[in-house]
Amino acid sequence: MHPIPRFIYKRSNQITMIIFVPIFALLFITIYSPFDFDKIDPQGRALSWLNIPSRELAVQLITLGLILVGMAVAAISRWMMEVYTRHRDISYLHYILWIVCEILIMSLIFTIVSTFTDTDKSVMELFRNSTFKTFFILLIPYTMCYIFFIWQERVAQLRNITQRLAEDETLLQAAYIQIYDDKGDMRLSVRRENLLFVESADNYVCVWYVNNSQPKKVMVRNTLKHIAEHLESTHIRRCHRSYVVNLDLVKVLRREKEGVFVELGIDGVPDIPISKTYIENVQDLLMSGPGM
Repeated sequence: MHPIPRFIYKRSNQITMIIFVPIFALLFITIYSPFDFDKIDPQGRALSWLNIPSRELAVQLITLGLILVGMAVAAISRWMMEVYTRHRDISYLHYILWIVCEILIMSLIFTIVSTFTDTDKSVMELFRNSTFKTFFILLIPYTMCYIFFIWQERVAQLRNITQRLAEDETLLQAAYIQIYDDKGDMRLSVRRENLLFVESADNYVCVWYVNNSQPKKVMVRNTLKHIAEHLESTHIRRCHRSYVVNLDLVKVLRREKEGVFVELGIDGVPDIPISKTYIENVQDLLMSGPGM
């Protein structure tokens, strides 16, 4: 038999049912008086053993007592269900039978009370009426709870899917570098480890990258300043007024009379100059290891 989803009978949902169902039943019984407690013998003979002078007070006490008893039955039943399902699943049929048992136990208790408030009917007739009325009283709050539990679970699933998609997008963004033009349109998306450097060329930038182990370059209309700001959270940093370089790919940092240069160790790729303005920052980033 197919097991019922475990979220239906998890502890928090069980507690919700134990609290919500009696409150709903109390309001329903108070408004509609389905058990005819308002028809208690006006002379109070049927309830003389309770020594309650007011018939209205007797109705209120009986109603409240039944709700508390029903709440206790539900609490004990749901505790037993939690113990039973700790190491096993429960099928739809078994869950329905469990609920039927709850209703029958409550109906039996209501029948016992009804024998003191309605002396004109037989016990079997009272039990039949109590079972019928208990079923329909509990049908509404039970159904409402299950609809709420299913909705709550779907919301949680949707939240998890959204979170995973956001994480996947973050990972994708971390793995790829997007280069945009001055209009905000993406012109190039390249894996982070394949982007070599970006070179300023007047109103354009020249993006150097590796494809099929060969260096390639593409011109994009944008300024190096905007490109550098876009890549500021990565290890692809500005090292010169005309260059942005991928520091994760630097193989050699070389100091000469003409200045400081970095080598990427790829044939056909020129050495990249490092200006005095950026040398200290570049050295610190190189010492910190690969970036995101």
